[in-house]
Order: sequence, then structure tokens, then C-alpha cells
Amino acid sequence: MSAEQTTTLVQRTARTAREAQAARTMSLARALRLTAAKQADRLMGLPLSALSVTRRAISGEDVSSSLEVSSLMLLMDGAGDQVAAAILDPVLVTGLIQQQTMGKVMPPPEGGETRRHTATDAALCAPFIEKLLSGAALLPDTPDECALLNGYRFGVWAREPRQAQLALDASEYVLVEMTLDMAAGTRAGKLMLLLPQSKRVVVPVEQGGDTVAKAISTANLAENVLGLTADLMIGLTRIKMPLQKVSGLKVGDMLDLNLSSMAHALVIDGNGRALARGTLGQIDGWRAVQVEQRDDRKHTKPRRRASDRDGLDLPDVTAPQPGGEGLEDVGLPSLADMDVFGNLDDLPELPDMEEAAQAADSQMADWNAAQGSREDDDDTKRQNQAGW
Repeated sequence: MSAEQTTTLVQRTARTAREAQAARTMSLARALRLTAAKQADRLMGLPLSALSVTRRAISGEDVSSSLEVSSLMLLMDGAGDQVAAAILDPVLVTGLIQQQTMGKVMPPPEGGETRRHTATDAALCAPFIEKLLSGAALLPDTPDECALLNGYRFGVWAREPRQAQLALDASEYVLVEMTLDMAAGTRAGKLMLLLPQSKRVVVPVEQGGDTVAKAISTANLAENVLGLTADLMIGLTRIKMPLQKVSGLKVGDMLDLNLSSMAHALVIDGNGRALARGTLGQIDGWRAVQVEQRDDRKHTKPRRRASDRDGLDLPDVTAPQPGGEGLEDVGLPSLADMDVFGNLDDLPELPDMEEAAQAADSQMADWNAAQGSREDDDDTKRQNQAGW
């Protein structure tokens, strides 16, 4: 056997092994394909198959390119305030509604479908999307793909692409595109899933006899903080003009900003509050602001030394009182010369301790006797009042 024949045989063997391994592996695409067919038949008796399933990563800025006015956009609420989106084209929406209302799928008209979607369309299509995501989340072999699909429920119908774009605020997404065939070729629609990149691991657990998915977060505090976004605006100047003139502005009108320099730009938050001042410019073709650093270190260190008193607005407690008179000047004696205890020789002699104790016992005995006679008189008085 030649070297070329040996190489070809090894390649065929390796290719066969890869194909066998791929057939046994449960990927994300295969999980969605199997779940879509099963849930469509279980929920509405619809013969459905996935002709193709593709997956690619996109950034949060590219989400708007996948949102179209003619599509039905369903926002899905997930764990940890995550929001995903299911985008169904009009052909797919009409087929799902026809199967649930008429029991059969009709071929699309020749002129296309231009009907505007309603909240009823969203309510009829949302259960299929929920079951598709929850069922497929249990099948993939890798925990990352399970976490990508797990924990989503229908939240709200987005009427316009702008509403969906505001809700989809993650930095990275996975775009899954599925071409679904309905009723053996009667209709073929497209379904797109915008899934945020998750930092959770999902493991299947037994609960009440059923297998459910449990999500475990793996993101730490540093990753969560670095993933936050803050929207800041740059203000160059403020212009006052009548409301009538503002309403009459149109594309192409010019406004005089009356600026001679870009060194007085303000960094403004969403509430209109100025956070910092800087200079507006550009770096490598991108707009940039060089923020001025304010020195606030003088307020961060305690000022407790005697040398720091000059810069503090504090009264001088060591200074003499107004008038400049001391204790000697007003005729008061010095405390060092005062006799606090007086003449101790004039005090009487203390009695003997045993004699004092006997005198105290004698007084207590007389007091107890008087107290007992008083109580007996009270008892006799009560008995006479009771008629005894």
C-alpha cells in the first residue's frame, strides 16, 4: 500500500469517527430542532421540522439589524434580569395562528402578508416559544449551551423595534436563526432567537418526579461590575429659543452654538446633572473627552494637628475672655488657698461600734412592736365591719 493510499484511509477513518461522534453529541442546534418538532405536535398538532439552524455571536450594538417592523417581536424575561427576544416573521406567525384557530395551515398568498401584528398574535405564539426554550435547555451536553436557553418566560410584546432595542441591553448576544417547515412544505417561516451570553451553569435536577433545569451563577462581582454600562451625554452649550421656533426645525437647519473652543464641554448623566468638565476632541477617529481631574484630596485627610489650626475656622479656647480679667483681678480667692474640709478638730468623737449596734437593735424592736399592734388593730376593725 502506497503512502497516499495510507493517508486517504486514515482520513476516511477519522472522518467516520467524527461523524459518529457528532451523531451522538447533543448540540444546541440539534436540541432546538428536536424540541421544535416535539412541542409543535404536542401543543397544536402541527407537523413541523427545522430545515436549518445556524448560530453566531453578535454584539449588543448589532441587535438593531435583526429587528424589523414586519416581524413579531416577543421579549422573554430570564433569570437575573436578563432579557431575550424571539423574532417571528409574518409567514411563521400566520401558520401558527391558522393551525390553532382553523386546525390546518394554508399556503401563503402570492402578494405576501402585510397584516400588522396584534397582542392576540403574541399570546398565541408565546406558548410555543416558551416550550421550545425550556424543553431544549435540558438536552445540550455542555452546561454553557444549557444556560443559554434556560429560565425564559414570555414577558411582553414589543410593538416597535425601538422598544425591543431598549430592553435588549446586554453587551453580547447569541443569534440563533431557524428555518421552520410547517405542514410538509405548506409554509416555511423563519424564527430568530436573540439570547444574551449567560454566566450561569445549568444542571438537570429531579423535582417532583420531573426533570427540571437549575441555574447556578458563576459570575463574580468584578465581572458583573465590568459588564455594567453607563450612558453619559456631552453638553457643549445651552440655547434658549421659543417653542414655536423649535417646532419649526427641520432637517438641514443650522444652529449657531456661539462656541470658540471645545474646552468647556460638560459630562452629563441621564438626569441632566453635570458630573465633570472636559475638552471635546477625537482619538483614532472616535469622539473623545479629556476630563479635568479635580483635586479633592484636602477633604480626605483628618486635620488634627496644632499646625492645621490656621486653616480651620475654629474658636481659640485658650485665649482670655473679653475684658482680659482673670480670677485674681475680680477678687476671687485662688483654689489652691481654699480650705475645702475646714477644721477637722471640731468634729465630735465617734461612738463605739458595738454600742451603736445595740442602740440600733433596740430602736428596731420598739418599731416592730408598734407596727404589730397597729396591724392587730386594723384586723379587729375589719372583723367588726364584716359582722364577725
